[in-house]
Amino acid sequence: MGTIFQFPYRTVVEISIPSLMKNLYTLRTISQREVIPVIKADAYGHGMLPIGRALLKRGSCHTLAVATLEEAIDLRKHLPHGLTILVLSGFFPHQLEAYTKYRLVPVLHTLNHLRSLLGRKQLPEFHLKLDTGMHRLGLTEDQIGEAIKLLEKMEVKLAGVETHLAESESALSTFADEQLEVFDRMLTQLRENRLVQTDAKIHVANSGGILRAKWGKSVAVRPGLSLYGISPNPRLARSSELIPILEWKTRIIAVKDLKRNDTVGYGRTYKAKRKEKIAILPIGYADGYPRLLSNVGEVLLAGKRVPVRGIVSMDLTAIDCTQIPTKEGALVTLIGGTGKESLSIWELANWAQTLPYEVFCGISARVPRVYLD
Repeated sequence: MGTIFQFPYRTVVEISIPSLMKNLYTLRTISQREVIPVIKADAYGHGMLPIGRALLKRGSCHTLAVATLEEAIDLRKHLPHGLTILVLSGFFPHQLEAYTKYRLVPVLHTLNHLRSLLGRKQLPEFHLKLDTGMHRLGLTEDQIGEAIKLLEKMEVKLAGVETHLAESESALSTFADEQLEVFDRMLTQLRENRLVQTDAKIHVANSGGILRAKWGKSVAVRPGLSLYGISPNPRLARSSELIPILEWKTRIIAVKDLKRNDTVGYGRTYKAKRKEKIAILPIGYADGYPRLLSNVGEVLLAGKRVPVRGIVSMDLTAIDCTQIPTKEGALVTLIGGTGKESLSIWELANWAQTLPYEVFCGISARVPRVYLD
């Protein structure tokens, strides 16, 4: 991505909309199925509304998925009513009027959910979630008979049926195949009882499932992380076709000289071994830069990797610039590329002993998002 980051920003996330569109095209090409983008958790920290608008207007997506009713209402207020908004995990029976008012599609995942709809005059379209082995949300195989009886009493047909894969990103695991078999048996029962709409959205595969072609008899796929250009397992085939859409940058606000044995930051966890120079960055864990990167992480300065020195504090982080002449205002890359060198979200996540999902979602609201087109 080209660098447009200028003052007055202290730090900024740059997001490439063209790269987002390329990933959408790649996922459609791989799966040959409708793509239901998952833009929950503020589009994994990328910005739910700008990402949603781009997927709708430029990506020609017809359905977007979020996690909660609150996210769905916010999305509905800002995007056209013709869009289908699927709420993956936020249904409570007392919220039913809101689903109807805002024309949202809840995912029902318990028998009690179905029972709560009995006798209701007005019902939204809804999807049914089947538990095929994740053991979080969804109806289990031994509950499907009772679910069929309840659906028959309601005299409705399902607008969609889904499940979630537990370890689809593992190239050695066969568990996704076992889940697909269970899903197929349960879906067959629903269809034999004529409880599924002819054009129902059947969706199973998450990002790992798409990259491993684990979608079974579904008509749609449900990518999250891969949509933003990151594979849940970089070793999976076709992961290299994804383009990271996010870069995180900041600028140096101070350069300081250290004498031998001078220490840096809270707790004095770094001690200079000789005459050294450090640069101070105006970012910290309040921005979402993980504290676990203290004395471990690296950043890019003038296209070269330099280490983090001392503790990452709430608003400030120190880096070693001894070998690189620099000055206040110099650009520093936290995630992304500079010249021939780059720092991936996976590297940062590994240093922080976590996953890219958590790092993305942790980039705080005080870091402005700039959308490049």
